[in-house]
Amino acid sequence: MELIRIGVDFPHKKGEFCQKIKFSNYTICCFLTPFLYQCDDNLLKGQTGDFIINTPHQIVYHGPHPESEVGFVNDWMHVDGDDIGLLLEKYPLPLNEAFHIDEWAILRKYFNNLMSEYNSKLTGSSDMIESIITQMIIALHRAYKKQNICNEDLHRLSTVRHKINKNPEKKWTLKEMAMIAGYSVSRFSELYKKTYNTSPINDVIEHRISLAKMLLLSGQASISYVADTCGFNTVNYFSKLFKASTGYTPSEYIKNYVDNK
Repeated sequence: MELIRIGVDFPHKKGEFCQKIKFSNYTICCFLTPFLYQCDDNLLKGQTGDFIINTPHQIVYHGPHPESEVGFVNDWMHVDGDDIGLLLEKYPLPLNEAFHIDEWAILRKYFNNLMSEYNSKLTGSSDMIESIITQMIIALHRAYKKQNICNEDLHRLSTVRHKINKNPEKKWTLKEMAMIAGYSVSRFSELYKKTYNTSPINDVIEHRISLAKMLLLSGQASISYVADTCGFNTVNYFSKLFKASTGYTPSEYIKNYVDNK
């Protein structure tokens, strides 16, 4: 693995575009400002904190965002050798397209360390450079994988929440909700509260209360019918939870609406 060239915090002036170039080596860029890039013959917009890893012989094109007042700034390096390809197979990342890393500011330290080692020309610098690049790719892989896991968590949880929203009257149990999400009950409860700032059961209750409000204000349903339709076991239990949520009993809620109409 050989570091051919590197640029840290490299600024491009407003209106200055990089040429479309085919490099014979890997190009790794971290962008510190919004930018344009080419992917599958299309110009796309990238954001601060995006990375692009271009494989050899791909067209490399980066330019400032059209609305940018200062051009764009990026860190970049060109790396050659079979080892970098093997490393990216072992720790896969998106190639030839932008991908975002929330921890991009922390990862910039690798570029700075590489620049320092590249310019030092000290004994063993090539080995140090290879070690730093390896650490950077692993760190990128970990950060990207972590974000994908978080996105997967959100997708699973939102699927459950959508089902609750559509069927709040259903006799939901933690076990059933956790099974739909594909987690253990404890893990599901932990992730749900962290994501929505409420427990799964409390969220079910709030969805039931929302449905109850609509039914009560329709004027077409009795309180007992609303309680049963919204999945509450008894009218007393329904009234207790309704007041805890709204500050009114169901009958007070209806009267308040009528009086203010």
